[in-house]
Order: sequence, then C-alpha cells, then structure tokens
Amino acid sequence: MTAPGQPSGDSDVRDLGGARLFDVESAHFNADPYEHYRVARRSCPVAEDGENRWVVTGRAEIRAVLSDPVVFRTRRILDGNVPLTEECRATLAGSLFAKVPPLNADPPEHSRFRALIHDFFSPRSLRTREGAVRARADALLTELAARGEFDLLADFAYPLPMRVICEILGVPAEDHLKVKAWNDSWLALQVLPLDPERQLECARQVLDYESYYLDLLDRRRRAPGADLVSLLAQASVGPVEHETELTDGAVLAALRVILAAGHETTTNLVANTTHQLLRDRRLWKRLVAEPALVPAAVEEGLRFECAVQGTSRDITEEVRLGGVSIPADATLHVMTAAVGRDPDAVEAPDTFRLDRSGPPRHLGFGHGPHFCVGAALARMEARVAVEALIEHLPDLALAPGFTPHYLPGGFVFRSLAALPVTGGT
Repeated sequence: MTAPGQPSGDSDVRDLGGARLFDVESAHFNADPYEHYRVARRSCPVAEDGENRWVVTGRAEIRAVLSDPVVFRTRRILDGNVPLTEECRATLAGSLFAKVPPLNADPPEHSRFRALIHDFFSPRSLRTREGAVRARADALLTELAARGEFDLLADFAYPLPMRVICEILGVPAEDHLKVKAWNDSWLALQVLPLDPERQLECARQVLDYESYYLDLLDRRRRAPGADLVSLLAQASVGPVEHETELTDGAVLAALRVILAAGHETTTNLVANTTHQLLRDRRLWKRLVAEPALVPAAVEEGLRFECAVQGTSRDITEEVRLGGVSIPADATLHVMTAAVGRDPDAVEAPDTFRLDRSGPPRHLGFGHGPHFCVGAALARMEARVAVEALIEHLPDLALAPGFTPHYLPGGFVFRSLAALPVTGGT
C-alpha cells in the first residue's frame, strides 16, 4: 500500500530521488517542485498528504476547486498548517494574527471589499501610476549600473514594487523597511517550520505590526489622505466586531495581505523571470533586440516559475474530486503553479519560450471569484521593470559561478535567495 503523499510506483520514487511527494521541507522539493507536480499529476492528481490534508495538482481539479467558493472555502490565512509552540500561541493570544482578511472571506463580504478597493487597482489608476514606476526603475538602475555588480533581487526587484504598494497603501517612506520586516515575520510564522526561538521572535514582531497598523488607521481617520489606508479608515467602524460592517481588525488583516501580495509576489515575478531570461543568453539578446516581447516574457515567467505556488482551501462537505473521496473539514493545498507545467495544456511546458501566443496558460493569479485583485498592477510593474532592465543594462549577465538557491516557501511561495548579476561591459 502506498503511503500518503508518496508516488505509486518505484520509477516515480526514483524520479524524486526517494523523497516524499510533498515534503515541502526537503531539499529535493525546494530545488524543483515542478518535478513533484509532474509525478503527482501522473499518478495521484489529488493526493492525501497527512492527516486530513490533500494536495491538488490536476488542472481540471484545481479549476473546479477555485471556481466553487461554497464547497471550497478560503476562511484561513495563507498556509495555516505550521504548528506553533505553546509559548508562541500564548504570545499571540488575543492578537489578530489569525484574523481572516475580507479578501479571503466568503461572499458577500469578499465581494463588498473588492468593490471598495477596486479603484486603487483599476486600469485608470495604473495608467496614472506607470510613469512614476518607470521613473523609480530608471533611478534604481542608474545607480546599480554604476556599481557594476549587484543582487538584482535585493537591490531592484524588491525595492521597486515595495515602494509602489506602500505608496498605494499610504505607508510613509521612513517606515518601509520596518513594515517589510514585520510582514516577513508574519508570513514566516505561517509557512515556515521555524525553531522555537525564531517563532517567538516573529510572534512578538506580529504584535508590533498590528500596533503599527492600528495606529496608522487612527491617524488616517483623523487626517485622511488619498491613499488606501485612509479609504479603509473612513469605511471602518472601529474595533468592535459587527457581522456586516468593516472593522479595524478586518482592515488590519486586509492590509497585511495586500502588502504581502503587492510586493512579495511582484518581487519574485521580476527576479524569477529575469533569472530565466539570463540563463539562456539567446532569450536575453532577443528581448533586447525586440522589446515588444517583454509582455510575453512576463507572462512566461508567470507560467514557468510562478512566484505563488499555491493556495489553501477548507472543505465544507464531503466531496469527490478527481475520483477521490475527501471528507468534510479537510484542508486542500491547491498547487496552481502545476497548471503552467501541464503538458496537456502547454507545448514543451518545461521550456521557457518567448513565442507563445493565445490566452495565458497558467493560473499565476488564481482563478474564480478570488482571482488576484492586483493582477494588472503586478503585470504592469513586472513589464516596466524588465523594459527598464533591457534598456539600461543590455549586457546584463548572471554573476560567474552563480547557482540558484531557493528559500523555503512551504506550499505558497517560490523565491530565490539571491540573484547576483553583473552589468556587463
């Protein structure tokens, strides 16, 4: 009998170097999760992976789950399956750490909140913002070109979208670094198996993060600006919980998610896409010669090396999915990144190409009612970033001897640890 989360055949086990199919802490999975998705699609597209937990990699099954918010609910923050120590739980007791944000809620709460923030991510808003994004990219690259060697992830792919989303939210420039650190701790506490000391440190930073946002909401309520925090501060009724009204707790939970989605995913989209382009000099040179292909390169980056690998859902009733019976109250890890590597949907799925046409062959921004509200913003930022790179640094290259290493991201993120490059001659 095959163990939960284990391939069904000896050849599959050999393909994975003997690793368990969805051991997200293993070096094999971290180095190449797509090989694990390939094996899962072939042998168990809906795979049991521990007690009351299932992983979905089949394209049809993923679409079915994401299209049905009634049976498959999003009432959770991110991964939510990392066990916390007793001391960590005690520190977070009474906090808003596990508060479900409106963007993850069920309709109609989810729909109302999307409508409320829509204008900040609308095409008209992006058109007015694009010039400032390009100016910021130009300024960063002018400085980096003078240095010659730099970490493209830390020095360019991170600060560009971080500044954009902080400006949308209304986070003052002097607070960007500490807000980033707090947000990293909040994310790590959900998706990474941290040692007890690091867990406790992150928990304390989560409390600082909450205090900061609650104070910012109060300040914007008294002196509003033209930013998203001000809008939400005016819409919020304060700290008391009401079933149908937006509270400070709900706003705080939303701000954490928007900040993470607004910079973490775009940072890794820019870095992962540029990494793939630089791995094959022919691709990079073609892009320099044909800048009109930049949108195609960004779309291929979303498909080939997606910054967000998956999302979670809770099941409200017993259901059959992909021929498998799954009990009520089970948790699903829905690996949306697997869709972009499905050979039944994509020709030569393990090859990064600039000549693909037609509609997107990926679910990099999700699917269904919870499709990412900031998808157009992320695409615009990534396009502007790559356009600026090929203009300022046409001879950009990976640093000699560079070997990619990926940070642990659980079932959620795909991020390089660093991307050292040289500006060329």
